[in-house]
Amino acid sequence: MAAHDSSWEIFRSELKHWMEMRRFTNKALAEAINADLPSSGLSAPVDEQIIKRWRHSTSPPLMTLKVIGRILGMSSDPTGRATYDPTHLPRVMGILDPAPENAELIEAAYRLQTVRAKIAEAQSTLTAITADEGAVNVVRAAAASGLGAAVLPVFEGPRGYPMHVSDRIDLRAQGAEATAPQPNQYPLVHDALHDAFAVRSRRAPRFADTSLQPNPDAYAAWAVQHVGCPRTSAVDRPHVGLPAIAITSVTTTPWPDDVGDIVAMVLGYGFTTTRELARELVSDPYAAEPLRADIHDNFLYAATPLCRVWTHHSAVVPPANDHAPFGDAQGRVTSQLLHFYVREDDASLRHAAEHPASRLDPVSPEELDAAVARTRATRAELDARFERVQDNPRIRRIDYAFTPEAEDRWALVFEMTLTILRRLDELGVRLDLTELHERLARTEPQVAPQVLRWLADHDAPFVESRHRTLH
Repeated sequence: MAAHDSSWEIFRSELKHWMEMRRFTNKALAEAINADLPSSGLSAPVDEQIIKRWRHSTSPPLMTLKVIGRILGMSSDPTGRATYDPTHLPRVMGILDPAPENAELIEAAYRLQTVRAKIAEAQSTLTAITADEGAVNVVRAAAASGLGAAVLPVFEGPRGYPMHVSDRIDLRAQGAEATAPQPNQYPLVHDALHDAFAVRSRRAPRFADTSLQPNPDAYAAWAVQHVGCPRTSAVDRPHVGLPAIAITSVTTTPWPDDVGDIVAMVLGYGFTTTRELARELVSDPYAAEPLRADIHDNFLYAATPLCRVWTHHSAVVPPANDHAPFGDAQGRVTSQLLHFYVREDDASLRHAAEHPASRLDPVSPEELDAAVARTRATRAELDARFERVQDNPRIRRIDYAFTPEAEDRWALVFEMTLTILRRLDELGVRLDLTELHERLARTEPQVAPQVLRWLADHDAPFVESRHRTLH
């Protein structure tokens, strides 16, 4: 491109704007570029006169654009509050195509996750792989990457109904002085964890004898979940009167993903979370509140995924949507969509603040107080918004009282599942799930039989009495 092309006029305009925004003089920018000369594509250092000419007439090599953009922290947000976007400058100059709209990204992420789930399901069917395959793949990847891996299967559930809910995996590097391995340092491990929908694990101790408990700074703890992770739909079309189900909450303390997955399992529907969909697009889905809110809004009306249960949690109310999380920005909801708002008590919000997602180190008292205040404010706003829609029979509230014991928390998960199934029955939804449940008991033997047994023992609709506990 010639220096007088419109693309370079745009470059000069951007350069002037961002230098003023970041308070960079010509001399300061020249020094910063020279400090990273090998990456700049320049054959010799630059001085402030060259920077001045770039601002008014001449142009740098194309390779230098990346260095300039990074130094000045350029992004699509002209106020400078957004994180650095390495594609911003090439896009506005016309070198790269414009970025896709959020809705396109969300659809792409949804399709990608569905394809990955179908591939995993096909592999399981074709090779008789057990529910442990995700953990097995992580261990294989760790061994191939020179890491050690220890696996602990976890059996939990309501009292008397144990399920294989997850596999905890400890990854460690070799050597006495080694620190906890990070997945981005080991591509094979990163991909295996991603494909298994693994999450960071904070559960400790892992051994009854505390003398055997390893140094927590030396290993990375992960969990491959068998309950609460995405699944594909087992039915070809939605049940009459039930296109989809949404479950929302302020935090993940009530284990809404486990509720959603179990409900989906019983109905033969697919399951996903806005967090997992965001993870297809960004490195840290926990920090991507606006993106997750957009995904949820899209699902409510514009792109409701049929035959699916999805969950969405958010500690903040989207400022651009007065109807969230019960309607999109225009207040619209897909006809017959069923929505459950899990309303948490103070203890639940405090537990979430004490154990923030994706963070394992302790929070300070100041951070704790701020987080609790923020989530209480969000809950109050959601309560007020629910009051405006409570006459809608397809939007219901489930009150949740936190309890710290795992057995009791699982009991609450199952009770919320029962509440949802009973609401379907009250709305007149009629389902024959006999064949589906027989297949579930065969294909998911470590989870489904216990789920069906508990539901049958508690007279759940749509679950036959023959699944009850035999006395």
